Amino acid sequence: MLSPPGDFRPAFQGDLGRMISVVKTQFGDVSAQKFRKLIKNQVILLNKVPFIDRMDEIILQGEIIGIFRFNLVKENFELLPRISLAIELWNAQSKGWVAVDIGAKEPIIKGASVLSPGVVSADTNISVNDPVIIVCQNEVIAVGLAKMKGGQMGSHNKGVAVKTKYRKKKVTCTISPKTLTWEQIIDANLHSLEILEKDAIKFIERIAKRFEKHVVAYSGGKDSLVTLDLVARSNVSYEIIFSDTGLEYPETLENMGLIEQKYQRKVITQKNESWEFWKRFDQFGPPSRNSRWCCKSAKLLPVNKILEKIFPGDKQVLTYIGRRRYESLGRSREPQVSQNPWIPKQITASPIRNWNAFEVFLYIQKHNLVKFLNPLYFKGLIRIGCWLCPASTLADFKIMNESYPSLISKLEYKLHKIQEKHGLPDQYISWGLWRWKFLPQKVINLLKAHNIIYSSQNLSFLNEIKLAFRVINSPSPCTQGGYSAYVLANQMLDLPRIRRLISIHGPIEYNKEMDILSITTKKQGRIDIFRDGSITIKSKNIPLLVKTINSLVRTLYRIIYCDGCGICTYQCDNNALLVESGVIKVVEKQCTRCLICNDFCPLVKYQNDDFFPIPSKGLEESVS
Repeated sequence: MLSPPGDFRPAFQGDLGRMISVVKTQFGDVSAQKFRKLIKNQVILLNKVPFIDRMDEIILQGEIIGIFRFNLVKENFELLPRISLAIELWNAQSKGWVAVDIGAKEPIIKGASVLSPGVVSADTNISVNDPVIIVCQNEVIAVGLAKMKGGQMGSHNKGVAVKTKYRKKKVTCTISPKTLTWEQIIDANLHSLEILEKDAIKFIERIAKRFEKHVVAYSGGKDSLVTLDLVARSNVSYEIIFSDTGLEYPETLENMGLIEQKYQRKVITQKNESWEFWKRFDQFGPPSRNSRWCCKSAKLLPVNKILEKIFPGDKQVLTYIGRRRYESLGRSREPQVSQNPWIPKQITASPIRNWNAFEVFLYIQKHNLVKFLNPLYFKGLIRIGCWLCPASTLADFKIMNESYPSLISKLEYKLHKIQEKHGLPDQYISWGLWRWKFLPQKVINLLKAHNIIYSSQNLSFLNEIKLAFRVINSPSPCTQGGYSAYVLANQMLDLPRIRRLISIHGPIEYNKEMDILSITTKKQGRIDIFRDGSITIKSKNIPLLVKTINSLVRTLYRIIYCDGCGICTYQCDNNALLVESGVIKVVEKQCTRCLICNDFCPLVKYQNDDFFPIPSKGLEESVS
């Protein structure tokens, strides 16, 4: 039985070649030759299993014959065979074997681990936690993980030599030599696949009736390819769009030409040119799974520009996307049709939301789309998107390094600078710890098991002098009524720059001679900002005062660090924001001072909470 969620996919040349190489390393040349012969002309499937990195069940003719995974500690791939595969691989010339005496055979088959005194002999090259094949009198009886080095196993030592994982049963299935082709697989699944296709096309046509404009967001991946083909087979008119983040693989960009030939229409592309990724990397640190700041500017901003360019003035554009619920827990919770909060005019629809990866590849095979498939899949990559995506596994980066070592070198150069500055362990890079802002428990447990001290929460990636604020005094009654508070910045403030945006809070007065910027807020409060970093704020009541301080410091942070990405400009219904000379600016006469744009600044949203100026909770405690 497959492990959930059952999002299995075909193994391509890159996967198979990697498996053969690993079998050769672990079990020897003869075993590798036998494995190569076993999988020749076969359709091998890989079922993704939850793990600390990449792990797949290897499926041959409907049977799980082993586990192929990336070992984070060893920083390499390894294969743990099931009994049926171990029988096929093992021979007298194999490596990675442990021979036990006849007295240990039955206890091991019944579930016992291999105790060192019961070991007759073992491959001396075995290291701790290596996958090993356990044999008794030239018969494979179990497979497990070594708990001591091969040279230490034997009657003179006590303890567990091998922790058994799989054991020989009374009736052990052997692997059939027959060949199973894609044609046979398609025939066997044709009825269910046709139902999926018809339902998807009906959904595409039904949802299209609610909108005048339709596009397909093509990413260069398998899911968006199938989505595009389904839309092309429907009666819906559509355009194809592609957001070039600037971090795309060359193969993905080349794939656009094939798509244009296949569907006889231009792929409308917008490249991210408004900000430089590595500059933000230096400011924020690497993007993480908990803080994927890169997506909002590098990916969504180009989409905003595309939709505005091809459909100016239109309020809503239906965008078909290749999103599936099997991809992640987060995506499993997303509805099939939804409003993109970062792209005001984009309504997204997912025709293949309930498809698994096998059904996607089955469709690709059935409709002869393999030649239009991104070649990165054939190298063994699972995710096709930005090459630096923190959602990628370390296995992905290992595979990518085979073709693009220069990209990995650039990333590692940046990571080494962070590592040296903060005195981080080597595992920050080698285990990919940089991919998390908050480490998952399984990674924390792994660090503890190896006595490695590391805390991602203590890192700051802003400039050496970080803009920060603190409330100097508690709110006090004002002589003119209401309450006032005094806030102090830790640096001089650039008032001419602040003036470009601060009027979203209210009408401004700028005393250039005295270096004071004054704002009358929407609810008749007052803010005075001084060049030396001191700020006085007055409001009618304490809750309103707290709210004003919170929104003010976010606006200040936003304008001082603005690099002109322009994301916020698409959130304003009144077109009151524009990017001028690479910095955001408000058109005062068009601004209604709703402050909604403050919620759509990646700089504000993805700033490390530990260093964000005046976190909401801390502020309420300060002024209560």
